[in-house]
Formats: sequence, C-alpha cells, structure tokens
Amino acid sequence: MKAAVYNRWLHQKGGGERHSAMAAQVLSERFETELVTHRPISCEELSDALNIDLSNVTVRVIPALPPNRFAAFTREFDLFVNSSFMTNQPSEAAHSMMLVLFPSPIDRSRGARMRQAVGRFLTRELLLPEWLDGFYDVQELGSGWFRYATRQANIRVRVPSATRTASIEIVGGNFREDVELPVRCLVDGEVIAERTFPPNPGCFETWQIDIDPSCMHGNTVELVLESPTFNPIDRFEGADNREVGLAVTDVRVRHFRHYLYEIVFRKAFRELGLRLEGLPTFYSLDHLDTYDVISPISKYSRHWMEMYWGISGPILYPPVDISWALTRAKTHTILTVGRFFRGTHEKKHGVMIDQFKRMCREGLDGWTLCLAGHQSGREIDVAYTEELRRRAEGYPIEFAVDVPFDKLREMYGDAQIYWHAAGYGERPDRNPVRFEHFGISVVEAMASSAVPVVLDQGGLPELVTDSHDGFVWSKAENLRERTWQLIRDPELCSSMAARARISSRKFSAEAFRVRLLELVAGFVDN
Repeated sequence: MKAAVYNRWLHQKGGGERHSAMAAQVLSERFETELVTHRPISCEELSDALNIDLSNVTVRVIPALPPNRFAAFTREFDLFVNSSFMTNQPSEAAHSMMLVLFPSPIDRSRGARMRQAVGRFLTRELLLPEWLDGFYDVQELGSGWFRYATRQANIRVRVPSATRTASIEIVGGNFREDVELPVRCLVDGEVIAERTFPPNPGCFETWQIDIDPSCMHGNTVELVLESPTFNPIDRFEGADNREVGLAVTDVRVRHFRHYLYEIVFRKAFRELGLRLEGLPTFYSLDHLDTYDVISPISKYSRHWMEMYWGISGPILYPPVDISWALTRAKTHTILTVGRFFRGTHEKKHGVMIDQFKRMCREGLDGWTLCLAGHQSGREIDVAYTEELRRRAEGYPIEFAVDVPFDKLREMYGDAQIYWHAAGYGERPDRNPVRFEHFGISVVEAMASSAVPVVLDQGGLPELVTDSHDGFVWSKAENLRERTWQLIRDPELCSSMAARARISSRKFSAEAFRVRLLELVAGFVDN
C-alpha cells in the first residue's frame, strides 16, 4: 500500500515540518511512503536538519497545483495525509487524514455572513466570472491583480441575455520573455476561438470572443482556456514551483453592469474588489468533507478548529524525539530556539533580547542569552536577523543560525533556562494564529533539563505546569521575575529541571507513533 504525507513548507525545516517527517517515518512501517512537497529537498538534508531517520521514505517534488488538480494527484495513494499549514487541498485518495497545526480562520459572525451575502449578490449582478477550476490564487500586480491558468482552466461567465450573442473579453497576458503563447477557447468541447499572445511580461491584451446563444446554458456559458505551461522555477531561483500558462486579469461581458464593477471595485475601492475576487481564499470548508479524520496538534488548535470550522477531532500531539537529550553539567545560559523570520508566527526574538538586556542592567552577570534557529534565504528574513544582531550589540547575546543538530543538542544540554515568547503582545481573540500552537522546542528543552519560562498563551500551558516543571508568564516583567527566581535559587532550578524532564516524556516519539498508528487503523483497517 502507498501513503503520502504532504507539506508544502518542507524546505523551511521547522517544527511543523518535523511533525510531517515523523508521520512519514511512522507510516513507512506499514506503507510505501512518500513526502510530497513543491521545492527540491533531499531526504538526507531533512534527516540531518530534523534528526529523523527517513531511510525508508522518499521525497517527491511536484508542481504546486490548484486544489482540484491536486486532488486528482492524490488518487494514486491508499492513504493521503495533509500536514501542510493552512492549505485547503481536498483529497481523492482511498483514505485521508488531515493533521491540523492551526485551522484556517473563518469569520462566522453576523457581520461576516452579511458581507458574504452582499458579495454573492454583487458577484451575480455585476456579471463577475466564476473561476471554476484550473486557476491559481489571485496575485497582485501593481495597482491590479491576475490569476495564472494551468494547462486547462474553466470559467463560468454570466451573460445579460440567453437569447442574444454575448461579447466576452478575456484580458490576458504571456509572462514568458521569449516564447509566444498559443491559447484556445472551447465551449462544450468545441474550439470557438484561438489567439497567440506575444511574450510581454506584466502586460495584458484584450481578446474579444462572441458567444452564440446556442452555446449558453440559461444565462451562463462555460469557457475552457487551453494553453501550454512553463515552470518559473526553471528560470528563476527561488521561484514558486508551479505549472503556469496564460495570465488572466479579467473576464468581462461587454455590458454596463460589468463596467460599473470595473469603475467601483477595480479603481475606486480596490481592496473591496480583491475580496470580491476571492480573497481571502479560505472561505470554503468543502475540502474537509474529503478527509476520514481531522486531528489537531493540541487543545489550543482544537479549540480554534471548533470555533472556525464547527468540527472537532482527536488530538495528535507532535512527536518530540527526546532520546538524544543530554544530561550534563549546566552553564549559565538562557536558550531560545525558533526560526528567524518575519511572518504571522514569528518568535518575538526582539522581546527576549530587550528583557535580557534589562536584566543585565539590573545586575545579571556571567550569563549568556543564546538564540538558535533556522533562517531562510529570503531578504526579509536575513534583514530581520541582522536587525536583531544590531539590537543585541554590547551584551552577552549569541546567535546560532542554522547550526547542525549535534551542536544544537549540546546547546540544549548546556542551557539552564529556556525562554519562549511567541505571541507576546498579540491579541489572542484577534490573532490566535500568532501564538505557539504546541511548542516542540519547549519539550526538547525540558527533556534536556532546561527549565522552561514560557508565555501563558497558545498551546504552551499544555506543556508546562506553572511552578511545577517550569514557569508561565503574561507580562515582560514576569519573564524577568521568574528568571531571577531561578537564578537566585539553584535548588528550585534543579528540582524544576528534574520534573520538566519527566513531563517531557508525555510527548515522546514513541507516544506519537502509537497514537498515529491507532488513528490510522481506525479508518484504514475498517
């Protein structure tokens, strides 16, 4: 039997990616297992970065596909596991499972429902097209936006009358630099128009097609656009791995109602226009019906899954391999581990740097703050790390960027105290995704006998029992107070460290293995 574990972010090699890789490792005991992603990465690279044995797992790199096209790809598997952060990919595998790090937010308020109803009305009355299948998500370009089509893309167009010829304009462009792009337009399998777009990246041309009433179904007509595709990753390093063809910015009916839409929503109120065109893209929950079981990674994630999606599911805590954890003489080190990046889930390194500097000014001497983690090659992430380095100048603060696992293991073993601040300063009711959904690095630190001092939000209180095996804090001054308490009372620090080590075993790789196989057996074997 064949199994696939999908994670589009494998190249980032973070905690969520380790979750996916461990799932693949466990499933390889029963299935011929592949890790599916979109950017080239080897099993060897993943194994080294995540300290996981993937010798029985293969990595398959495929182009990023629109949801429906991706669903067709899953048919070849007996078990498909979607463990990718905030993706709405449906599955057509024999059996399917979704591992939810955090659910895609959906506003269920009365105001949101009203806005959706108004949006549906405007979409219908202003003759906006329905992008049925074969298109990627909306991309902004200058003051406008467009969608890339795949090799074959389907659009439903509303027409003002079913008894008269409709004049439809497709505004498209060829974003290749050196190759012409031939495009065919089909209705009911018959070619009704053809056009060749010259290479002209960033520019669009209007293609007018007259639709005979015999091609219409009531007040709609379904068009199929066929065009050759290319993959930008072949030409540009770091580009998205997608098979893209015609770039389509608009499909419009020559009628005053659509012209009204262009004036109001494409020019005067551009942001509202983007929303009408489908942003955000996570408004639909239909893909959830294609999964046999949906498992959140913590009580925190399950709470928000119930709030956003109206469903629940069995918790599958992420696996934390603690077999490698060292017990050794501690140094005067405070450690934090987390990726250096800008984004919704950034680790608040700046907060910890500022609080450590303040402790130094309060008299802390002989201690070092060490910040460890992976950094991508994105300019924004590199700039973020450099900004942190400047912020830390003049203080005993060290940066360990992209260190090998053996070195990180030693750092965990040396650390006496572990800090975690992801989510600090954020509103849990407004931005719950910005908090730690679980906290693998916290458990790794606990297994290494480092006392955790962590924010009291997100999934972290599920890991740390305050004043028993660590401390939780809500304000920056609490972070300093609890840390000072541990520094000034070595016996307290030692006893908490011992209890933290015991608590970490609840999240071991073996516990994950048993639970995952139990869940899979519940629907595959039946």
